[in-house]
Amino acid sequence: MRLAVLAAAALVLAGCSSEPYPLVPVTQEGPASYVCYSNMVSSPEEVRAIAENQCRRYGYGVSGLIGQSWAPARCGVLTPSVAAFQCGSSYGGFYGR
Repeated sequence: MRLAVLAAAALVLAGCSSEPYPLVPVTQEGPASYVCYSNMVSSPEEVRAIAENQCRRYGYGVSGLIGQSWAPARCGVLTPSVAAFQCGSSYGGFYGR
């Protein structure tokens, strides 16, 4: 029984990564970027850069942080935190802040 549980856990974690990644690039409410990450291995600059790249696809920069949350059920065990960024300002005028 223990072996079956360990095998199932290994299969679940096999597709996981500890690298930050975008969760949802756009919502119905407007352009936003949700980035799943691990605060143990990801820097704030790395997480924000992913949000900038997501917003840039739609011609925007990041206008601000909406919020952060712990969401392992949605983001995964290795990247259990999520940061939500609002896309808004034009990309050219905001990049570098």
